[in-house]
Amino acid sequence: MKEDLRSLIFTSLGHFTNDGNFLLFPTLIAYYKLIPGVSVPLLGAMAIVYNLISGFLGSPIGRLADRIDHDGFLIFTGIFIEATSVMLFGVSFIVSHNIIDYTILIAAVLLGIGQAFYHPIGASILSFTYGKKRSPTAMGYNGSFGSIGRAVIPFILVYSIDFFGKVNGLYIIGVYTFASAFIILAGLSFFRRSKYKIDEGKVTKITREKPKLGDYKKFLIALTLIVFIRSIFMMGTVTFVPDYLDDVLNSKILMGDVVSISFLSAVAGQPYFGSMVRKRGGRFTVALTTILSTIFFGIFLIVHTFALLTVVYLLYVFAAFSGFPVLLGYVAQVIPSEFSTESNALIWSFGNIVGGSVGIAIVTLLLFLKVTLFTSFVYMLIFAIISVILLPLLPKNKKESDKLKNAS
Repeated sequence: MKEDLRSLIFTSLGHFTNDGNFLLFPTLIAYYKLIPGVSVPLLGAMAIVYNLISGFLGSPIGRLADRIDHDGFLIFTGIFIEATSVMLFGVSFIVSHNIIDYTILIAAVLLGIGQAFYHPIGASILSFTYGKKRSPTAMGYNGSFGSIGRAVIPFILVYSIDFFGKVNGLYIIGVYTFASAFIILAGLSFFRRSKYKIDEGKVTKITREKPKLGDYKKFLIALTLIVFIRSIFMMGTVTFVPDYLDDVLNSKILMGDVVSISFLSAVAGQPYFGSMVRKRGGRFTVALTTILSTIFFGIFLIVHTFALLTVVYLLYVFAAFSGFPVLLGYVAQVIPSEFSTESNALIWSFGNIVGGSVGIAIVTLLLFLKVTLFTSFVYMLIFAIISVILLPLLPKNKKESDKLKNAS
């Protein structure tokens, strides 16, 4: 099997597994809130903790990956930690009420640590094996498996809990996650980034001197700022959307159906927008997905039937949850491969995840102040509008235009 195809297959499995756990805690909030003594604001605080951990660990893990050249093992490590977290979430339902908060917190911390690994490293592997020209498209197909994971795992979790109970339902997810980690470790054992260099869309042996990351400072700052503010909106809402839908529809089953069906749209959205990055450039695609997601979420807040909620949220997810190929494909076009994982971590881990943590903190504070979820979501929409206003900050100078032209 060719190395590029092999890298796509096993990083896609990693993306499926990693992103399958993305909605794990938000889905469990609908169950935890029914336990006497456990409050939604407290659960929101725990969501902040694991997102902050994931966001701030991303950059040091990215630098480590750039130095030690053992990407497959690092992805394995992250997913193994996630599996441990899932098992501990299961345990939390059978411990005494005196320690349930601590058990959930430890599980959340482990989830945050585990989720810090995949995205910057997976994107770098594809950047090395596919090159600048082809990697955004490869990331799109890879990202679609992450979207399948986000759609399928909450669905499986809800029905597993319904049929087998909370503990056994979570144990099923945990066992599969452990198995996935070991399969990925074996599948990516071939990869060593020292064999490759990305240069204007071609993969060649490393023979030239390294450029400086500081040469791309303006681009990285502008993109990180926009992603940070957009993620305040996105994560501040998606963390509590299951709870919001549960309130509106008065059914956990229908809530799970809306979330799962909606996130299936990103299965098509990721390769679609990944291909758009290759054809139209990252700047255009970032702008388009940011504008569309803002519009669709605004509509989502004014509809209330199961069918309309599903359709509108599906369209929102189609545009919004395409960040892996759009953001990291854009980075792959502009940033030299020597700094790929560190740059990916800055955009994804700090911009996307730390920004998201701020969003979760804001919504949690609003809930603590007895503001309704609907009103909180309206406030979050303001941040989406600000991110749209900031889009012209993305640099469009001759140096970067030339780079994008050469990469396409």
